[in-house]
Amino acid sequence: MGADRVADPVTRKKEAKLVILQKQNGRVSLKLVFILLTLFVIIHIGIKVTPMYMASAGLKDDMKSKALFAQFLKDEEIRIALVKKAKEEDLPLGPEDFILLRDEPNHRMKISTAWDIELHFVFDIYPPYTVKTFHFEPVVDEYYAK
Repeated sequence: MGADRVADPVTRKKEAKLVILQKQNGRVSLKLVFILLTLFVIIHIGIKVTPMYMASAGLKDDMKSKALFAQFLKDEEIRIALVKKAKEEDLPLGPEDFILLRDEPNHRMKISTAWDIELHFVFDIYPPYTVKTFHFEPVVDEYYAK
């Protein structure tokens, strides 16, 4: 530009954009790759593990409500309802997996169960490190009024 001409502000912005574009060379930093890989692993584990714990908590809540109303329900009714809830949550439990102990003199009901779930992480690339077994053992011991 000549000495007698003043640069247009729009021109300056365009020149600045051109300078920025000229400095880009298409490389991806190792730090960015590491951050994206870490983010992928965290999200993958969260998607795989969270539903199992949510199902366990849901079943334990149902066990607690059945134990609280044990004065009105028979053991077989409780078992059937818990098996139905386990099937809704896709848990590998049958009627024989629920242990119900009723203490009539003290008005207490104890319900327990246990199961294992084998989980395959990261597309099962290397099984010794990508397979983990989770053990769940909810126990409920509640007082019910007569």
